[in-house]
Amino acid sequence: MNALAEVAAKAEVLSLVTEYWNEVDTNWGARAHMMFAEDGVFGSGPSAFVGREQIKAFYDWRRGRGDRVARHLINNPMVSIESADRATIKYIMTIYAVDGVPVLPVNAPNSISEVFEVLVRGAEGWKIRSKTFTHLFKGNEPTTTMPAHVRQSLLSEPVREDQS
Repeated sequence: MNALAEVAAKAEVLSLVTEYWNEVDTNWGARAHMMFAEDGVFGSGPSAFVGREQIKAFYDWRRGRGDRVARHLINNPMVSIESADRATIKYIMTIYAVDGVPVLPVNAPNSISEVFEVLVRGAEGWKIRSKTFTHLFKGNEPTTTMPAHVRQSLLSEPVREDQS
């Protein structure tokens, strides 16, 4: 890949990542699942959502909980183009989110995490193959986590081997 193509690919990857978090913050993730590859993975371990349908189910559930204001702030993005159709990005994400409608009180962020994503390029352009989080700091305000019993009833999924 020549230098100009690499710069263009890095810009496309960074654009997809920032568009994703903007979608989550301003549209509650209604179209976020479409930014993933068909078999994309959001999260890791037993709390991961696998495939567009499960990711959509998570954001549908989240919207059903009611009003919430959230902003996912991305800092220090490092994009690596591994090939013409595969890239990674690592960044620090700070989340501010509170249930309710603006103007809401704020103290510390809900969390500060390192995020690592693998992206693949196919016929639909760049898509997220996986998005994983390493939590570095946790504030007092909880982040949105689907309870296990809700997850099981909504997703009707068997336990994956890596969840046992």
